[in-house]
Amino acid sequence: MRILYPSDPLNPKAPDSPFAAEYDAATAVGLPCSLFSLEDFDSGTFRARPSLVAGESVLYRGWMLTAERYPALAAAIRMKGAQPFTEPEYYTLCHHLPRWYPLLADCTPTTRVFAHGDDYAGALRDSGWPGYFVKDFVKSLTTTRGSFANSPEEIAEVVALIERYRGGIEGGVCVRHREDFVPGSERRFFVLNGKPFGADDDIPAVVTVAAQRVASPFFSVDVAARSDGTLRIVELGDGQVSDRKHWPVDRFVRMLASI
Repeated sequence: MRILYPSDPLNPKAPDSPFAAEYDAATAVGLPCSLFSLEDFDSGTFRARPSLVAGESVLYRGWMLTAERYPALAAAIRMKGAQPFTEPEYYTLCHHLPRWYPLLADCTPTTRVFAHGDDYAGALRDSGWPGYFVKDFVKSLTTTRGSFANSPEEIAEVVALIERYRGGIEGGVCVRHREDFVPGSERRFFVLNGKPFGADDDIPAVVTVAAQRVASPFFSVDVAARSDGTLRIVELGDGQVSDRKHWPVDRFVRMLASI
């Protein structure tokens, strides 16, 4: 397996700075790594340094790509004779909440899915929910305003701000039942080839459930504790574009080396 990282925009021979520590740790343990210019790729040119080897599996570790853009990277890898570790359908499975939600509906807050511009307030006015968490298919609002709405009428305001600050809405709009989570309790786990991994050896049962139900070869699972002590899945993501959060870089690289 080879790991593909984005290069520094000003130096194609160096990894982009947010991925430098991981790249250095991966090369230090002997994992084959290549760099490519994301800027050149966006302009229609794909070149990996060192070159990809025909027949090898390539795992991307870099900036988030839209579900529409990722297939182009997978195709570019195949054009070099290699194989993407994660096929586009599995990227979208974990990248878009409405794709993974049916698999884990009993483990995560209840969610309603809308097209952008729908009548959110009208649809949820009789929901009886104590509050609403609003996001598009991928991301929430991370400004000071945050993604919480206290009434159905506030949902459109949050959607408008997501569109403003992110430059658009990816996929559509997800409105989630607001559960009472313990502040600071969220932790990130990864599932690699069906095996769950954590920043320490404590793997909650709900992460094992996700590993059993979600067929993607590499994805992240974010878990938070509800006020009643129940651990809930609050997000899934494709593992290639999920940051390590609180994971020590050496532990994360050991996980990748286990493939």
